[in-house]
Amino acid sequence: MAQVLREMQAYRLEVLGVSQMRWTGQGQFSSDGITVLYSGHEDQHTHGVWIFLSKGAASALIGWKPVSHRIVTARLQTQQAKVTVVQVYAPTEAEEDSVKEEFYTQLQATLDEIPSYDMKLLLGDFNAEIDSDRRGQNINVGPHGTAWATSNNGEKITNLCVSSGLTIGNTFFKHKAIHKKTWLSPDNNTRNEIDYICINTRWGSSLADVRVFRGADVSSDHYLLVGKIRLKLKRIAKKKTVGPVAVGKRKDPDTSHSYELELSNRFSVLQQDLSIEEKWELFSTSVRNSAETVIGRRRGTNRERWISDRTWNLIDDRKEAKKRKDQEYTRANAKAEALNYRNLDKEVKKSCKQDKRTG
Repeated sequence: MAQVLREMQAYRLEVLGVSQMRWTGQGQFSSDGITVLYSGHEDQHTHGVWIFLSKGAASALIGWKPVSHRIVTARLQTQQAKVTVVQVYAPTEAEEDSVKEEFYTQLQATLDEIPSYDMKLLLGDFNAEIDSDRRGQNINVGPHGTAWATSNNGEKITNLCVSSGLTIGNTFFKHKAIHKKTWLSPDNNTRNEIDYICINTRWGSSLADVRVFRGADVSSDHYLLVGKIRLKLKRIAKKKTVGPVAVGKRKDPDTSHSYELELSNRFSVLQQDLSIEEKWELFSTSVRNSAETVIGRRRGTNRERWISDRTWNLIDDRKEAKKRKDQEYTRANAKAEALNYRNLDKEVKKSCKQDKRTG
């Protein structure tokens, strides 16, 4: 959770949809100023869909609905119109046809319930591949599909968009393959475009771009897919908050000694002939600046204070490993970097568990 919130803030996302989170039940809560809406199985840790809303987007939230463990919706008020976001996790190609039919029937009913004047945003992992053959569906499908051939699931999402008046946003924007492919296979050899952002055709001109950002890392085999939309949310101005000083570092003798030395050097100026108010201002500033210089601010929010600096550093190392893995051109080097990434991922999970026990 902390890693997802961190990446959402780093990429300045107003709305983030996540598939296959595997939480049970349905609910809503807030963490670090971000509102989370989730819908999962009642008792099985499978599937599950989430919508994360920034503080501004949450203030524009009109209502939301946990449709099923594969579908969740949220309705927002903007300055131009109301927006309904539908986050989904579609069955894979290997699922039985009855499961697929049930999902798409339920999704079609969900889309039909949305008022026709709303902007509809359909997001998620569709486990579907779409090629560049538009098959006469020029309004709904663009010329920049990346698959060799449209899969069975690709036909289903295409037919859904035609019947619902939606445009498959990814297919209308030309990018390099690294900015189109959204999924990496476990063996690090296959990349496919299976996640999509769709918008109703009447609002299609509001969609400025859809592309992948491979730098985001939350230990997932999917890359972050971002769509830019020209809309202004009706939201409350956000105040910038500063994290507390990491006072726990004072337990380290070397850090404590460095802090005392820095403080004594700054206190030397207090010998000047100053008024009481000026001395107090100088004293408080000296203590605060010394702490920031030597100790530094604590990473994470108050809820995440149990996460140690060692774990945060491992998360940073894992993110750098992911970047190296994605940028390798030779299969041998990519395989070695993938192994290094998996080892670091294990270290992150192990360190998190240890922090949770000791925190």
